[in-house]
Amino acid sequence: MARGRGGREGGARGDAPGWERSVTEQLAAGLPMPDARFDRLFGPALQRLAHLHFTPVAAAARAAAWLTAGGATEVCDLGAGAGKFCLVGAATTPARFTGVELRPGLVEVARQAARRLGLQRARFVEGDLRTVPLGGYQAFHVFDPFAEVEAGPDERLDPFVPTRDRSDDGTRLLARLEAAPPGARLTMFCRLEGRVPRGWSLADRIELDARGDWLDCWVR
Repeated sequence: MARGRGGREGGARGDAPGWERSVTEQLAAGLPMPDARFDRLFGPALQRLAHLHFTPVAAAARAAAWLTAGGATEVCDLGAGAGKFCLVGAATTPARFTGVELRPGLVEVARQAARRLGLQRARFVEGDLRTVPLGGYQAFHVFDPFAEVEAGPDERLDPFVPTRDRSDDGTRLLARLEAAPPGARLTMFCRLEGRVPRGWSLADRIELDARGDWLDCWVR
């Protein structure tokens, strides 16, 4: 879920009460949305780290469009953080997006953001990616949810995340994706240490910007 990234776009300041609904309308219309403005939904502490840990708006919109183009109506974000991918997906497609996140504090932040944006098709559940039920989803999104353990203390969403070997976590998550039904779709924004699930075929690789960000698109 974490990565290095350069500067961020400037965000709007001094918006009137209810500005969140204009964000939803702008996304639904397919208009550009600066990450810095969207990230204000999460509060100053998370906003400061959003560029490291959350899928950018443009990448989330591209991923959501590709995942639902195959007919998926139920999409799961594996390691949702504060819910940014699901929020963008629910605003830009007709599908329902479910974010799975282990930490209850982030789940609550995501739920509050969904309410403020008026997005009823974005929901968030507390759960462990290694054990939470994944049946019923036709599409998945992954932004390396275990990378935070390698970040410095000042770059973690949760300063109390223990430092550990994340390779086993990644292996278990990939094994679960290998059991997905035929026809399922998967987008990966920054792979799990360069690894991919067996039994999936790379259908597309979308270049997102000139800085080398890619979205890998897989079909089971």
